[in-house]
Amino acid sequence: MKITIVGAGAVGSLWACRLAARHQVHLWTRHNTDQCEIRFQPLGEEKIQTWPFKANDPTQLAQADIVIFTVKAFQLHAALATVEDLLPPSTPIVVMHNGMGTHDTVLNQLPDHPILYATTAQGALRTEQGVTHTGLGPTRLGAMNLAGKQYQHLAAVFDQALAPCQWLLDIRLALWQKLAINCAINPLTAILQCRNGHLALNEFTPQLTQICEEVAAVMSAEGYPTTVTDLLEQTSAVISATAANKSSMNQDVYHQRTTEIDYITGYLIARADSHGIAVPANRALWQQIKQLEQHYHDH
Repeated sequence: MKITIVGAGAVGSLWACRLAARHQVHLWTRHNTDQCEIRFQPLGEEKIQTWPFKANDPTQLAQADIVIFTVKAFQLHAALATVEDLLPPSTPIVVMHNGMGTHDTVLNQLPDHPILYATTAQGALRTEQGVTHTGLGPTRLGAMNLAGKQYQHLAAVFDQALAPCQWLLDIRLALWQKLAINCAINPLTAILQCRNGHLALNEFTPQLTQICEEVAAVMSAEGYPTTVTDLLEQTSAVISATAANKSSMNQDVYHQRTTEIDYITGYLIARADSHGIAVPANRALWQQIKQLEQHYHDH
């Protein structure tokens, strides 16, 4: 397949290198360059691989069988704007980012395209040396509109590159489940500047429980009934599986970058408000992260 990946951050680079083993991968980046080299360290290996890619070629973009967006949620609208006029309306779009709340924008911006969303628990870390594959986790893929439903076979393409990947009839359920975990882990690890595993300490149980109680209430109101017990179990499993990892929001705060808080906790708060559900624990975390972001450049 001819695949274009928009956004060569940690996750985009990981997928680019793994997909390139079987497919023709082209990168679309913010930098005005026609070549892009990714230094990639596979999971559990010492040796760093070097993968060369062609980049920013409008012809290759137009000929792509699939375009995968791996930019952050708040960068998506601008990224779509750079490519929408170059893409035939039949080109399927796959959006993969943390958080929720971009789907209406995408469906409005690209009304004729098959739109798919993916959520992944594959871990990737970008360092000065390159990109390291830091952890295995499931990827889930599904259609956001009717046209997207014809692309179930893409789950097999993703699965071959980075297993496991499965197709879901309702991708929004998976996005909500991931959002719940992100609401619990990301803001806390960012505020405390700790690794995920630190949240396994008993002192965090009451706070994690309250976060999950609030998310469960909103998810249930959204038509995805769940319990605080289920969400806490899922969150605890991720905390222990990724104990040594630093969350993306932790990294963003450390490097004084814009976080995805508005598309994680912010999205939860917006949906809670629409249902008249109080979410004080999540609102407090959202405010703390927003304050951290505002004070980046104070010193």
